[in-house]
Amino acid sequence: MKNTFNKSPEFVNETKKVKNTDFPLHEMGGDFFAMTKIEESNEYYFNGIHRHDFYEFLWFTNVKPRQVHFIDFIKYPISRNQLFLLLPDQVHNIEKQDKVGYLFALSKDFFERLIAGDIFKLFYYTVNFSIIVPDSKVGLFHKLIDLIQLEHDGEKRPAILESYLRSWFLHCIEFQKEAKTDVNTDGRMRLLMESVENHFKEQRSAAFYADELSLSAKRLNELSKDSFGKTINQIINDRIILEAKREISCLNKSIKEISYELGFSEPSYFTRFFGKQTGHTPEDFRKKTGDIIR
Repeated sequence: MKNTFNKSPEFVNETKKVKNTDFPLHEMGGDFFAMTKIEESNEYYFNGIHRHDFYEFLWFTNVKPRQVHFIDFIKYPISRNQLFLLLPDQVHNIEKQDKVGYLFALSKDFFERLIAGDIFKLFYYTVNFSIIVPDSKVGLFHKLIDLIQLEHDGEKRPAILESYLRSWFLHCIEFQKEAKTDVNTDGRMRLLMESVENHFKEQRSAAFYADELSLSAKRLNELSKDSFGKTINQIINDRIILEAKREISCLNKSIKEISYELGFSEPSYFTRFFGKQTGHTPEDFRKKTGDIIR
């Protein structure tokens, strides 16, 4: 297994253009796991807006003041000992400078078999997977990192790596549970979010998702508001807007093309919808995100 994060891009087949977008796609190829220290990695894999075809964990053990990164066009401050999980296909932009820590990359199949169910039950497919490792647990995390690094640099035995990584991730989940006392474990809400993810471009009615879960639309809305503080329609609209922002920021697509791809019968309907949800026209948002992309 190669450590792709330290190699020069001209020598590894690590990126290609995402279909129908301008964003480079960072790929794992045949690997299931890779890791590196952030400060030692190739800068190519940090600068510039991009996506991944894998799950990526960033643990910032130390950062200089006022450090940030962008996930799906939202700016997130970075604190010491903060950990972020990036999902496949999220649009991401970060500079390597003034940051120290560790980066894990896990293939979709490996991560989803290893730990995804536990994490998604806790975070409900939110795009902001982030915790701060308590000072009292930093030493433990470093011990686990040392074990993971030793195996990664040595025999790379999948079963042993899986054991160490699962322990590391489960500690992350426990920290989040301690910090979040209102965690709801209703499995129906996980199924709801999976269904929205699969159908949001074609299906906009609460009745469709209620039928998928064998519930009435009224009952599903009650559960949704209890768990997320949002109605089904609000959840669907949020997902459409997220996809719209990703597509609008890709400069090779017209607003007209994007509107049809997102299921709108007329571009004018899409423009009104986007403006109502964001306060910006699609064209204004494209200009606004230009500085991030460059």
